Amino acid sequence: MNRAKITGFTLFEVMIVIAILGILAAIAVPSYQDMIERNRLKQAAEGLKSDMQYARTQAIKLSQSVIVSRQTGGVGAWCYGLTIRTGNKTSCDCSITDAAAATYCDIKRVPSTDSISTEMVAAAVNNNTFSSRRGTISAGGVTFKTAKYAVRVVYSDVGRVRLCTPNPLPTGTQALPDTQAVCS
Repeated sequence: MNRAKITGFTLFEVMIVIAILGILAAIAVPSYQDMIERNRLKQAAEGLKSDMQYARTQAIKLSQSVIVSRQTGGVGAWCYGLTIRTGNKTSCDCSITDAAAATYCDIKRVPSTDSISTEMVAAAVNNNTFSSRRGTISAGGVTFKTAKYAVRVVYSDVGRVRLCTPNPLPTGTQALPDTQAVCS
């Protein structure tokens, strides 16, 4: 009589595999959450950086000054917008969604809803204007931070925009790993 060999896993073997997978998941989840936090912060900072460069380009291209207006705030409470400077218009309100409003940001409006867990730190000046002649702007910067990390978007008088490590760092944060240069 031929007996077919029955193959399979015992309950004990399955429990061991599940325990090992649980331990590996417990180790991986915190580093994954940390990576997501860093990526969201970098996305917010890179977004402002590229929009500042776009505003400079538009100012030169349209031969009109372009205003970058920011409203700083905590998580989910900040925004920025780009508008053409016309007449006595010296800023725009990035929280307004009605295109007919006088203070509507007519070039671009970016709410912080895409950057959950990211905060834009208050700055001394929240309205900057790119000149239509050479794309120059008064030097300044904006700091973004999360619970653990911080990064700064700085712009020079000649319109150059870059990312750097804030100096000093906001309390309880460390530099975003991808930014080597310290802001001067």
